[in-house]
Amino acid sequence: MKAIFVHSHIFKYDEENNFYSDGKLTYSMWEHRYLKYFDEIIIAARGTKVCTQDVEGLNLSSGNSVRHYTLPNLNSIKRRKKSLLKLEKDLKLLIGESDLLIARLPSEHAYYAIKVAKELNKPYVLEVVADTFLSFWTHGSILGKVMAPYFSRKYKKVIKKSSYLIYVTSDYLQKKYPHNNEAIVTNISNVDIPVMEETILSKRIASINKMRLDKDINIGLIGSYSSKYKGIDTAIKAIKSLSRQGYRCTLKVLGDGDKEWLVNLLKDLNMENNVQFDESLPGGEKVFNWLDSLDIYIQPSLTEGLPRALIEAMSRGLPCVASSVGGVPELIDSRFIHEPKSERDLSRKIEILLEDKKLMEGQAERNFRKAREFSSGELGLKRDLFWKKVIEKELI
Repeated sequence: MKAIFVHSHIFKYDEENNFYSDGKLTYSMWEHRYLKYFDEIIIAARGTKVCTQDVEGLNLSSGNSVRHYTLPNLNSIKRRKKSLLKLEKDLKLLIGESDLLIARLPSEHAYYAIKVAKELNKPYVLEVVADTFLSFWTHGSILGKVMAPYFSRKYKKVIKKSSYLIYVTSDYLQKKYPHNNEAIVTNISNVDIPVMEETILSKRIASINKMRLDKDINIGLIGSYSSKYKGIDTAIKAIKSLSRQGYRCTLKVLGDGDKEWLVNLLKDLNMENNVQFDESLPGGEKVFNWLDSLDIYIQPSLTEGLPRALIEAMSRGLPCVASSVGGVPELIDSRFIHEPKSERDLSRKIEILLEDKKLMEGQAERNFRKAREFSSGELGLKRDLFWKKVIEKELI
């Protein structure tokens, strides 16, 4: 059996046609999440060709039984009509040779793939991973705000009419983008946490006990520099507020992309020495080691589904503060949820943690235990049950 996965993700590929991802859509993920149920999978998304040296820090997405196909970009208004015609032609060919479509939303490419699958009478599964309205509203452009209600309504209709759905949240996305009562539905996070040894928590507790407020305090977040919805600017302003109060805080940001707007903000705030931009790392051990270097993790996003980075931080026993968007309130203690865009609220809740080591220890343990719900074993059982039902109903 062959499946096709469609999304608007931008992969990077080299001269030898090897495809790479920034730690999310890796070969390891295809292997245990889809190739467990299908003999082959086609990955259809956007792509950018790069030199071999530019893939350092990325994870390999290519591998046995995985074939990547680069779809046209739809962002150009002048070329949009031509691009849509090519997209439709490509999707008809690719979906026509496949047994089932996996469409990850929100994504324009996935949306058109669903239309093609219906035309060809091919079964499809939706993965609902983020809030469409907020994804467009917080994009950072006036056009995004104009288009947010339109795309939200459009995707709601698609989701409501679908027969098979995987939501990444337990409750939030289901309420905003409801399914029909006859659909086969499950909630499975996009995050698969490896085995979590108790030594991780004990090391974190020891680190909290050694922490001194007169020494550097490392506060971190993970997110693309160019994505304004990740709230990096809010984080910088919160660190500025903490510095004024005498805390010696360094903000460490792990990501990639254009950071010119952030560099300009640092100059305006005279904060160049308080923020460290770390280049993107391959997912797994290197990211976990980076998280282990922090004292507190923050996620001040303007929109999220169920943030992978936050769950990974929790799995390292980190006390966390995060904004009240998407599925975040399903994850961390409500006392450490802050208002989006409010650097004052964010800095105040960071300060509450810094001033109480016992509270930090309690949050470390709470987050560590919660993250275990996202272990590969737990999620694998839910995934097995879902795909067994879909395959028995549609492909056997």
